[in-house]
Amino acid sequence: MKILFKNANILNLDKKSGFDYGCVVVDNDTITFVGEVEPKDNYDKIIDVNGNILMPGFVDTHCHSPMTILRGIKDDAPLDEWLFENVIPCENKLTPQDIYWGEKLAVLEYVRAGITCIEEGYFCNDAILQALKECGMRARIGFGPTTRDVGMDNLTYLKTQSEMIETSDLIKPVCFVHSIYTTDENTITDCVDFTAKHNIPRSIHLSETLKEVGDCTVQHSNKTPPQYLEDLGFFDRQCLCYHCVHMDKDDLEILANYDVSVSTCPSSNIKLASGIAPIFAMQNKNINITIGTDGVASNNSLDMFKEMFLVATLSKVSISNASVVSCQDVLKMATINGAKALGFDVGEIKVGKKADIILIDTNQPHYQPKHNLISHLVYAGKSSDVYLTMINGKILYENGKFNIGIDENLVYNKVNEIRERLIK
Repeated sequence: MKILFKNANILNLDKKSGFDYGCVVVDNDTITFVGEVEPKDNYDKIIDVNGNILMPGFVDTHCHSPMTILRGIKDDAPLDEWLFENVIPCENKLTPQDIYWGEKLAVLEYVRAGITCIEEGYFCNDAILQALKECGMRARIGFGPTTRDVGMDNLTYLKTQSEMIETSDLIKPVCFVHSIYTTDENTITDCVDFTAKHNIPRSIHLSETLKEVGDCTVQHSNKTPPQYLEDLGFFDRQCLCYHCVHMDKDDLEILANYDVSVSTCPSSNIKLASGIAPIFAMQNKNINITIGTDGVASNNSLDMFKEMFLVATLSKVSISNASVVSCQDVLKMATINGAKALGFDVGEIKVGKKADIILIDTNQPHYQPKHNLISHLVYAGKSSDVYLTMINGKILYENGKFNIGIDENLVYNKVNEIRERLIK
């Protein structure tokens, strides 16, 4: 299918203004033209953007999508209490079918908010894969150690899980080690060895709380979490670390010395009172910074506009300097940097890139006057401004209508039935 977008303000973060004006052509799953003059051709669909914003879809580099089912299950509690006393007991009741429906609910929320690519870290990957493939979502899916009894040794389990996640244009695997506080040293070493042998990247929650850092230094000869993982060879290949809130200069130096990206999740970190990540210090170390929503149980929404606003503003207040972490920087984190971290050929509106595209309605009071649309996206934008979401050349959301292969009301009914069972 060949689609023409015309009369568009096209996001281009290589330019100081941030935008080009013109047309974009999508042929099947790929962007084949970006320019001012409309190419003459036979199009299956022509979309007049009417001067609104056309930009790459957001890349959410850290999420636990089926936790949509647990939205609001426990609020106003620190991470340890929230996780071990509330979330995990509920998760132990979830069935693969529950997770399937939770994933579907998340996809509805993603495409409504302009999120076109995610890093998924949960369990029951067969159910997750089925849901994502049926919807047409782009994702890097985490497999890894589990606290559940799976009836096999860790290396066999890793092999089985990795083989289930077949690489395609839409799906890639990553070895997801939850954290150093839920995974013992031998298991982490197994993951390091397995991923080195099979050329698979790694992901982990890292230095999210002061308790995690303090416990690590006590248990591992005064080593911080990054120092401990470095000694285990965890950073020796492409790696994505979630949160990275409590990092000193030596920790940041370790990340900078390896091919490590960071996924900052400000909503989750401030809601659980974990802290504020040192984004400006990471920038000064040239670390690839990306943005994640984390799971809905700790956020409680999948909204990249909210996350962008918080990345920019919390960075300023944390070092009392309003000039740091610009809007342009934050938009790169939410698009280009995220695509680099996950290894997908998306994140920019350029010829040859996969067609993950969203349209933003700027005919709204909060975009007026149009002094600086880059600023408006980060400081004034809302997920409700998204009126079209395309993934891999297929429109999955447009003007209030979803096209993910299932009626949204059926999904809503299913997850509310699950909720009733969980709270009994």
